[in-house]
This record gives sequence, C-alpha cells and structure tokens, in this order.
Amino acid sequence: MSRHTFEDKLKAIDLYLNKRNSYRETAKLMSATKSDIIKWVALYQKHGEKGLQPTYTNYSVKFKMDVLTYMEKTGASIREASYVFNIPSYSTVAKWKRTFEEQGKDGLFPKKRSRPKMKKKPTENLDTDKTNEELLKENEYLRMEIAYLKKLNALVQASRESKSEKKPK
Repeated sequence: MSRHTFEDKLKAIDLYLNKRNSYRETAKLMSATKSDIIKWVALYQKHGEKGLQPTYTNYSVKFKMDVLTYMEKTGASIREASYVFNIPSYSTVAKWKRTFEEQGKDGLFPKKRSRPKMKKKPTENLDTDKTNEELLKENEYLRMEIAYLKKLNALVQASRESKSEKKPK
C-alpha cells in the first residue's frame, strides 16, 4: 500500500498550485519528499486525477519500445518519459532502458515467473520383468537367509556366554 493516499496527493497538489506554496513547503506540510511533490504535480498536470491513481500494469514489448523510441527521438529524460506515458515509477523506464542497451529488444519480453520444478528422485530400476513365481522364490530364499543369520547369531551369543562362564575370575 502507498504511504500517501489519493486524497493526500490531491491536497498536496492543491497546496502547491492554488495556495502558491513551494515544493519544499508543501513537502514539509504533507510529510512527503520534495521529489514526491514534483512527481505528483507533473502527473496531475499531464494526466489529471487519473495520473495519481495507482496502476497495476503489465506493459507490452511494443509499449516499452514506444517509450524508448520517444526518449531517443525527443531527447526526453527518463522522468519526462515516465510522466508522458503515465508510468508511476521512473525507475521502471530506467530498467527498460538498461535492459534494452544490454540485451536488445529480446530483453524486454516478460520473463516467465514460475517456481523451479522439483527434481524427481531417481527411481531404482526394479525388476519388473520377473514373474510372480520368480518373486515368490526370491522371497523364500531371503526368508531362509534371515533365519540362517538369526541362528548363527544365537550360536555366537551362546559360545560367548559359555566362554565367559568357563573363565575363572
């Protein structure tokens, strides 16, 4: 949300234009910066109250090129171009200009803003070719192996216990 409401901006413009206050005095009265007052007055003079309304716009590449071409042909500054084309923030135009100089027209196309895709966990190549009978045989083999290891473990435990009982203390 903006720090200054639409009504605040209109009041500041009225103070500057009708009451003949300076930019600095108006800024002080409205708790705004001098550059804010200058921007609001310029937008109001160029576009009326509509220029002070917040805008949420995605600008087309053609529009961006029109703004940059206007600046080049007329020698307008970035701020002047933003006032003429009713772009709320001159830094938007500055960004377009910098991008155009670095990347050309292709840089002005909107970037896709999507979340990065999650990497899929590599799935182990399971033997899907095995038949049901083969799987049953493998399962039986694994059960026998587990039973063998359990018996072996029990024998090792028993031999350790018998050795510890035989040793005199």
